[in-house]
Amino acid sequence: MIVRELQVADALACDAVLASLPDFFGLQSGIDACAAAVRGEPGYVADVDGEIIGFLTVERPFPDCAEISWMAVQRERRAGGIGTALIEKLVDDERRAGTRLLLVMTSGDSDEYVPTRAFYRARGFLPAKTFPGWWESDLPLLLVRPL
Repeated sequence: MIVRELQVADALACDAVLASLPDFFGLQSGIDACAAAVRGEPGYVADVDGEIIGFLTVERPFPDCAEISWMAVQRERRAGGIGTALIEKLVDDERRAGTRLLLVMTSGDSDEYVPTRAFYRARGFLPAKTFPGWWESDLPLLLVRPL
């Protein structure tokens, strides 16, 4: 597996990864926002022999800060180190660029997202704040990781 920069040509493959996760990306508004992100934001893909099996996209809300806007790994490939490899590549590149803080927003109260929250916590992210009422059907949780 290689982790490389996301390219516009990867967009359809990223859409397919997202489609493999209907339990996590079931709202059309989220699917549309993710599709726009993989077509317009920087990011990384996990590539195995030319097949995209995972991706993440990155926003930079402030000069010293990067935010993982979207991240997904094919359902059948989860828990195989792909998400960790994507985050490690991002962390390495952001440290070299002088970024000081990495953010990610996820579900803060959904039982389905217990493994997601545990995944980020195990990679050095700490809960920072919840935003009641910000999402229509869930409690957003901001996690931060100092770099």
